[in-house]
Amino acid sequence: EREREREQGGRFRVRCFAFVPRGVCFFLVVRARMAVRAGLVGKTKARGLAAGGVTSKSLATKGGKVSRQGTSTAMRASAPAGVQTRSKARLSREAAGVGMGGRRPAGAKVRASSQADSGTEKILTVPTILTLARVAAIPFVVLAYTREGPTNVAICTTLYVLACFTDWLDGYIARRTGTGTKFGAFLDPVGDKLMVTVILILVTYSAPPEGLCAQFPALVPFSAGVIICREVAMSALREWAASSGPEVRSAVAVNNLGKWKTALQMSSLGFLLACKEGCGGNAVLTALSYAGPVFLLVSALMATYSFLVYFKGIWKFMVNP
Repeated sequence: EREREREQGGRFRVRCFAFVPRGVCFFLVVRARMAVRAGLVGKTKARGLAAGGVTSKSLATKGGKVSRQGTSTAMRASAPAGVQTRSKARLSREAAGVGMGGRRPAGAKVRASSQADSGTEKILTVPTILTLARVAAIPFVVLAYTREGPTNVAICTTLYVLACFTDWLDGYIARRTGTGTKFGAFLDPVGDKLMVTVILILVTYSAPPEGLCAQFPALVPFSAGVIICREVAMSALREWAASSGPEVRSAVAVNNLGKWKTALQMSSLGFLLACKEGCGGNAVLTALSYAGPVFLLVSALMATYSFLVYFKGIWKFMVNP
């Protein structure tokens, strides 16, 4: 009997040991099937959410409102952790106004201007400081021009050239970095007109003693008078246009002709400043003493023509009630 019991117990143990691997395999297969079903269900849910988001987006577009937040939130919730991290990083870059390459896109300038419109802009930006420095240099230019000696002529000419360079630099920085302000937009043309008007008065008061100024003494005063009168009339015209609406204001916007006129005008004044005490036999200064008055006269004619173009474009708004 004991031997029978031993034989039966051995058979039971063998059967139990044989059943254990089968149970483990069955358990693993069931878990694998459950994981596959869960993945398929997750994909089906994600597709349903995406389809629902497209439908809601199309309906919102028809109604005039586009709703994307719900769809993006659902997609991020159903996405893996790594995808969610990348999506959050991309959204944070877009909110900060920085693109994938680390550069600020063109929309950042629009946001900067909207911040300026909301009253949160910074007044003393780099372009504004450059414009203020250009205005502050005017007394030093006058002081150097009224003194005798080649050193003072060099100082006066250098200050004027730097002022012209900052006129280009502040606009470039403002456009590149989106740091333009309302105060800077007001001060930039005022600084240009102040500098040009003061230099025109100086070269009229004491013109170079050689070149065309010696042969035609009235050439520089005539050109200076035309330019100053045009600037006064143009300022009054733009002031009236600003108070008459955006359509009228767009008719007197700066065009390429005005830019060419300004370039010739600033170049001619620099040439005249360099020849303030004569040429001294220098071939370069002799050429500048002839080129300066010619450029100034051409810029005066271009100023007159550009004013007529602006006035023609705004005349229809003046005569119509």
